[in-house]
Amino acid sequence: MKNARKTTTRKAANAATPRPDVYQIVTYRIVAALEGGVIPWRKPWSAVYGLPRNYATGAAYSGINAFLLHFSGALPFFLTFKQALALGGNVRKGAKGHPVVYYNVSVRENEQTGKEEKLPFLKYYTVFSVEDIEGIEFDLPAVERHAHTPIEAAEAIVSNWEGRPAIEHLHQRAYYSPALDMVNMPARDTFTKGEGYYATRFHELTHSTGHASRLARPDLTAGEGKLSASYAREELTAEMGASFLCAAAGLDTEQTETNAVAYIQTWLERLKNDKKLVLQAASKAQRAAKLILGVVEEEQPALPAPAPTPVLELVPEDEVSQQYREAELSWLAAA
Repeated sequence: MKNARKTTTRKAANAATPRPDVYQIVTYRIVAALEGGVIPWRKPWSAVYGLPRNYATGAAYSGINAFLLHFSGALPFFLTFKQALALGGNVRKGAKGHPVVYYNVSVRENEQTGKEEKLPFLKYYTVFSVEDIEGIEFDLPAVERHAHTPIEAAEAIVSNWEGRPAIEHLHQRAYYSPALDMVNMPARDTFTKGEGYYATRFHELTHSTGHASRLARPDLTAGEGKLSASYAREELTAEMGASFLCAAAGLDTEQTETNAVAYIQTWLERLKNDKKLVLQAASKAQRAAKLILGVVEEEQPALPAPAPTPVLELVPEDEVSQQYREAELSWLAAA
């Protein structure tokens, strides 16, 4: 009877706690990083291990989740609270989790028409860096070394894209013209660093993926002016796409980040006013980069056989539930 009262009280308390608005939390995190001089999309993953991944399944996190997990500054391998338990470990006391967001669809019957309606919505779950997991001896992959020249790799990305637009050096301005399907670049020798040239070219090439013959992004040709939300969305998409391509080419962008910070500051107000802007731009940028790189969507790796759930004889079930609840919401303290 005593345990029943505790469970009822805990459920009532949880029900009274408002569920966080994931869109707003994601936006606040990115805006705060930008205001602090950090560019979340310049180096969104470790150059050593690649994209952040779930350690248990091997699946890479994509889109906005790659950026969110970059904020952790930790090894790019993560587990959920339950996965850590299943592998025989536990989350270190006081560790902060990191939100991973995903879309889902609910189906309900329209009371007026009697037809089924599908309503997309955003959900989240919490993951922890392997650095915050105790009791597990992690077998991290060997570091893959690449013996290549970054500039040559950048050239290869462009030359291998069969559907690319024309690239000219007619004026000392960088822009993409949808009407001409042409990218114009300033002269190479006017850039202080080679990395800056390629980062700028990748930015403009990402714009070109929005052409009607490619991904047909309405924001590219909306013509609503530089103060509009459509312009801000397209510029963020282009800057995120450039960072994906710079990472693919192995470019060192440290010398260009100061200018990028000043450029992105322009869009901070738009970020604050539109909670969905960052999520949408990240998704569009990923599609654009994959088009340029010629990447075919890979199938998600098969999940490994589940490890036997450890027997927690010394920990009462209600205490485990409390630990799980605290771990699940631990990242909110930093939001």
